[in-house]
Amino acid sequence: MSRKLFIPIIILTGFSINNSCSQTPAKNSPALVFVASSPCGISSKPLPGIPVTADCEWIKWKLSLTGDATHPTTYILTYTWGMTKPSTTDFMNGGTTVTMQGKWSVSKGTATDPDAIIYTLDPDKSATSIQFVKLSDQLLHLLDKSKRLMVGSPAWSYTLNREQHK
Repeated sequence: MSRKLFIPIIILTGFSINNSCSQTPAKNSPALVFVASSPCGISSKPLPGIPVTADCEWIKWKLSLTGDATHPTTYILTYTWGMTKPSTTDFMNGGTTVTMQGKWSVSKGTATDPDAIIYTLDPDKSATSIQFVKLSDQLLHLLDKSKRLMVGSPAWSYTLNREQHK
């Protein structure tokens, strides 16, 4: 190959690499991250798979969704549950932490609103699906098995807030 052709090829290759690196982020990068602390009661324990007989006062959630509502891909849900450590925001004995992952999808309709946008988490393992209703771009709310809003307490709710990037 002549030197006259070699230099333009190198320049074009450099432009191609630069343009491919400056495209939109990969679909697998966490685009949406939601966090919450919610009560842990008889109705909420089965949703993420907490044993009904477990001592549990609250659940700390972190949900990372990759893709977006038009092209959902995968999720990672990490939650810690247990009894409150008095006078702190921690769990007794560190609590129990569980991580679920799988695919998520978007559909429509709750028990009371046929137009509501629903995010369904389908775990890779045989655990039960978990559903949230999208209240806004910043808020998701946990649904029970009948697609009704979970009702919280004066101290905690079942609403996950979108985490702001720092």
